[in-house]
Amino acid sequence: MFKTILYPTDFSDTAGKSIEYLKQLHNTGAQKVIILNVIHQRVLDTLETIHKAAYFQDGRYHEDMDEAELRLGKDREKKIAPIAAELEAAGYEVKIRIEKGYPVKEILKVEKEEAVSIIVLGSHGRNNIKNAFMGSVSEKVIRRAISNVLLVKR
Repeated sequence: MFKTILYPTDFSDTAGKSIEYLKQLHNTGAQKVIILNVIHQRVLDTLETIHKAAYFQDGRYHEDMDEAELRLGKDREKKIAPIAAELEAAGYEVKIRIEKGYPVKEILKVEKEEAVSIIVLGSHGRNNIKNAFMGSVSEKVIRRAISNVLLVKR
């Protein structure tokens, strides 16, 4: 039924709750999980602004910015490692992807590139004015995804 699963995570409790559903999907014949974490463009923009201010007159700006992004990626890899180990122990082949950009755009890009059968993601269940106008990541993914989406509520 579902061969390849895309699991976008922001390391929230809600995203963590999705892991139990991922394990259950293995019983339906799912074989591979792609764990995706997106380093949000706003984080990168903020990091760049800080570095520009700190190194305005110093030629090391680009070198330090690259180093900061590398450290950020390594931090994400450390957070993903126990998730990957848990899913491998459940019998999955696991692939890790850390992307930079806007979460919805990157989730949909990886969905196409990896030919996923289903996206499993958590929903924070927020219901406020901001989301009424802007929408949540999960809501936008549901609307735009080609594949099935399993939304796990908190």
